[in-house]
Amino acid sequence: MESTKLSIVTGALLSLAAVTLAAASLLHFGVAIRLGTATISDPFADAAIPEAVIAAVVAAAAATTLVRLAVARWLAPAATLFALAGTLYGLTVTLRGRQTGDIVYHLALLTMLVASALLLLVVPRLRRGTPRTHPA
Repeated sequence: MESTKLSIVTGALLSLAAVTLAAASLLHFGVAIRLGTATISDPFADAAIPEAVIAAVVAAAAATTLVRLAVARWLAPAATLFALAGTLYGLTVTLRGRQTGDIVYHLALLTMLVASALLLLVVPRLRRGTPRTHPA
């Protein structure tokens, strides 16, 4: 896959992560979200602000990646690492609470962020024309 397509995929994954973090922040601020006949409500003030900050940082990384701004070369990896650290911390908190939905969310978010990080490692190599494997 060429670097342009990988940048789009990476930007899309980061966008999805930012949207889910923003939704989690709203839920933790006490906003109930309706999904069809179900309503999700999960007030937890201690997580609301950190999730909002991480969402904003990841959204900025997603935007710069999608429009291929030069700043994305450092912002996207930095934002991804920041989000990974915050999500890992959040997972440790949710594991103590043993709430299945929260644990599943954090694991899904981690998966998106790890996939984004791996793509961010591949894209610069493609731009430079560096081979993916080194001869033995």
